Amino acid sequence: MIQADANGLYHPSNENDIIDLIKQANSNKLQVRVRGAFQSAPGSVLTDDLLLGNGLEKNINMELDQIRSVSIDKNTNQVTVGGGCNLGFDPFDPSGTSEKSGANNLFVQLNNAGLSIPNVSDVIHQTVAGFISTGSSAGTMQHSFDECILSIRMIDGTGNVQTYNRSTDLNNPFYGAVVSMGLLGIITEVTLQCVPTFNIIGEQSITQVNSCEYDFFDTGTDKRISLEEYLSETEFTRILWWPYKTLQRVITWKARKMIQSDYTDGTGSSDNFKPKPYVPLFPEFLGTTLPSEIVAVSLFELIGTWPDWLHDLTGNNPTSGSGSPPPFIKALEPLFPHVYPLLADMFFPVNSIVKPKQIFWDNWLGSLPMDSVEFSNKLFNLVYSEMCVPIHLTKKAINTLQDFYVKYGYAATGFYTVELAAGKKSDFWLSPAYSEAVIRINIMFFQKNSIKAEDFFTQFWDLFQKNEIPFRPHWGKNLPLPSSTSGPDYLQKQYPKWKDFLSLREKSDPNNIFLTNYWKTHLGI
Repeated sequence: MIQADANGLYHPSNENDIIDLIKQANSNKLQVRVRGAFQSAPGSVLTDDLLLGNGLEKNINMELDQIRSVSIDKNTNQVTVGGGCNLGFDPFDPSGTSEKSGANNLFVQLNNAGLSIPNVSDVIHQTVAGFISTGSSAGTMQHSFDECILSIRMIDGTGNVQTYNRSTDLNNPFYGAVVSMGLLGIITEVTLQCVPTFNIIGEQSITQVNSCEYDFFDTGTDKRISLEEYLSETEFTRILWWPYKTLQRVITWKARKMIQSDYTDGTGSSDNFKPKPYVPLFPEFLGTTLPSEIVAVSLFELIGTWPDWLHDLTGNNPTSGSGSPPPFIKALEPLFPHVYPLLADMFFPVNSIVKPKQIFWDNWLGSLPMDSVEFSNKLFNLVYSEMCVPIHLTKKAINTLQDFYVKYGYAATGFYTVELAAGKKSDFWLSPAYSEAVIRINIMFFQKNSIKAEDFFTQFWDLFQKNEIPFRPHWGKNLPLPSSTSGPDYLQKQYPKWKDFLSLREKSDPNNIFLTNYWKTHLGI
């Protein structure tokens, strides 16, 4: 029997190792979970005892870093990949297995073989199994990662190997097993249908909300299409919206596959392509973006956690019962938010003749993961909650948020951004985009002392319910509190195949070895 490492993680080398660990868990009534890239909320990933981190862990937490084989069939353009293989480089892999060169990661190996995936996330450190298990997607309504999945191989809670294959019957268990949050078994292998590599051309613009290329709040005009139309018709896009009253700015990133007429002397031909990659928001200094990121993080953190840090510094933090802040802090508070636009101008100023929008062209792997640089240093102390809303309710959802932001100010907006993207309709039972295309509203929040993340996010879950805007959460990000009106009773109503999924889960894991307290409470089991 293999042993856990110093971090409490088991590293199985093959399916037999996993089966042995599952049998051990059944015999000793232990929990079993798998750590992927650990981008999801900790409670959704780990067993109950490892989450406590007291050194008394008995349950079984695995990392599938040794199960990352990649087998490409060039006759069918299909790839069969181990569940623990990262899509791209993971700089925080505790095993150090993920290679920076990409040599043992999926996307680089596909690209070297002349293949790609049509739907590429803006950050690609995730493992294949972790990415599909949480219903993750990239920002496009025209392409789908879900549709690429042909089969998965899984070891269930009894230690038996199960293979689920794509079927024309949408009631087939395949559609319940993929987006399953690790609750049905451990995914050891995934087969994907690939497409030939492609190049993209795109741009990034920074504008005020009211002057962007789409009608952000309304139904569109003769000159500008609506936000819903923009998300539906743009091949690849991601929008960052700063809703704070003194900022009201959007960063619009978009791209599309290049066609023959796009190739010029500057781009080179398709056979002799000269990439001009997307340049991240944070500029390079001496060949690295780290210095500018550190400066940005320090400044954003100071503003984003205002006035907590100043209260702590002066020893007058009301949340700790140490008294009310002194008068000079109260005098500063109304002025502080006006510093925020000045900070934004340092890193993402509104486009002008001096600072024009960015134009880029690149291969699919070079620039579709446009957030990989920002993620690679993991400096921002951010938490997330993503709500997926039917695309036809885009206008209502955005205006409901805007009215809320105007009414409640900083308490509602925080000091960071809201990410907007689209998601194509999915057939997977627990996909946030099940049966209908969605707008994905990803609210980002700086962790701070005076406001708990769940309290900050609850105001938005409640807001959408109050205004009859149905939403489904991203399973890997902060979920509505189980005790709230957006808890399991609400979620069950949003997923027509909810009971079918729970039935499949019970059959796949009769002893509940994959079912932690986190998932028990959030799913109402």
